[in-house]
Amino acid sequence: MIIPLTVGSKQAIGYLRVSGPGQVGERHSSLETQQEHFLSHCERQGYRPGQTFCDVMSGRRDDRREYQAMLSYVRANKPDVIVVQWLDRFGRKPREILRRYWELEEASVTVEATDEDLKEEMLLLVKAGMAGAESRRISERVRANMAKAVAKGVHVGTDPYGLHQVRSFETEGGRSVVRRAWEIVPAEAEVIRHIWRM
Repeated sequence: MIIPLTVGSKQAIGYLRVSGPGQVGERHSSLETQQEHFLSHCERQGYRPGQTFCDVMSGRRDDRREYQAMLSYVRANKPDVIVVQWLDRFGRKPREILRRYWELEEASVTVEATDEDLKEEMLLLVKAGMAGAESRRISERVRANMAKAVAKGVHVGTDPYGLHQVRSFETEGGRSVVRRAWEIVPAEAEVIRHIWRM
């Protein structure tokens, strides 16, 4: 496809990726299809299509050869636009995508997707990142509370084999207090006795 050059038009490069050879399906266009979308997008937007970088590798890996080559090319040549079919072609790790997206934006290089609204996708990634951070904070609080409970002699986790924890609630000094006690589970206790005898 020959695309007429317009003086002063923006230069675009393409980044194409599939996870493995012959990958096809709803979100897995072939490299050829992604290339066609890149060229069509350039034609519609009046961009000068430049080099394309193609990886056949999982987007979870940041050490993709062509991905790293593209970043080096961008730093050296300062194209105006990087075009992908979908943002997940750029990568699968939200932190890496956000970091690169904002790094490129700082360098006045925009990332555009031919088949989706990137503003919406970026918002989803930010929300996912925030949810992940909150999940980590909750896990840290739970671990800290469990450590405090263990330090007080409170059993944490599943009941040990052969025993079942029973909780009862009593009122003491006007407030409800939880009492814990262990009951033997007969069938499991017999197994433990048998192991002990052996």
